[in-house]
Amino acid sequence: MGRDTDYIEEKFGKQNTLALLVPKGDIGTEAELSDALSRLPNVTGVISYATAVGAQIPAEFVPEEALEQFYSEHYSRIIINADTDDEGAEAFDTVRSVLDTASVHYGEYWLAGQSASLYDMKDIVSADNRRVNLAAVIGIFLVLLVTFRSLSLPFLLVFTIETAIWINLSFPYFAGKPLNFVGYLIISTVQLGATVDYAILFTNTYLANRKEHPKKEAMCITVSDNLVAVLISAVILAVSGFTLAYTSNNPIIIELGILLGRGTLLSLVMVACVLPALLVLFDGVIRRTTLKNGFHDRKQGKGSDIE
Repeated sequence: MGRDTDYIEEKFGKQNTLALLVPKGDIGTEAELSDALSRLPNVTGVISYATAVGAQIPAEFVPEEALEQFYSEHYSRIIINADTDDEGAEAFDTVRSVLDTASVHYGEYWLAGQSASLYDMKDIVSADNRRVNLAAVIGIFLVLLVTFRSLSLPFLLVFTIETAIWINLSFPYFAGKPLNFVGYLIISTVQLGATVDYAILFTNTYLANRKEHPKKEAMCITVSDNLVAVLISAVILAVSGFTLAYTSNNPIIIELGILLGRGTLLSLVMVACVLPALLVLFDGVIRRTTLKNGFHDRKQGKGSDIE
């Protein structure tokens, strides 16, 4: 379906359809609104009873099957076609212009369509999304805090995965390509929840090895024992994402697949390359902020909290 849409747009141009519902009964106001909407930027056509049939023709003279295309029991439907994408500055400006124009002629009106839905999501969900992301980070932080009984480790693990997410989302920005808002909503939480396990596995093994070996030797053993397991899991998830993007015809699904595949590989790189360095670098801080860590001491033997 996505390829068919691209082919149609290539031949005939883009078309973004919106449906405006206004109270039924005042054909003159409906005609004025239709005329005002047709003059808006990016609007290529307006289909209503007034434009398709004519405001001068009484509804009683129109066949019922044709009348049902424009009127319900209480509302009149106006179809608006625009030459914009479903999402973006132009699409949202068009939605705002349609709403402003409708408010001049009617006190009650409803706008439906993909651009209208995304416009509402942009205005309403953006604030909620910040709260949801914050709640997700805090939730994972608290789980890590209880699991490792450490004040410093949750910061290091969350920082590692969040950095991978930020890098992932920066690709569309530096490439100059718009990112679908739905994709941003999903990947910012899914990547955190799906790949933080890699960091947990590395850290848990490092803490166990740290009780028997100095920090550098403990990290070498940790990487040797866990890299293959993390690599296999990450490759499976990344391949699944890229396969989804390659086989789907839906632009949003393609974008999600690419984000998931690329984000998984970035999380793998951060966990395999950056997290080990952070754990070794902040080993002293981890030792002092982790309850009953029993870290190995080269001079005093096993179980000492002094490196």
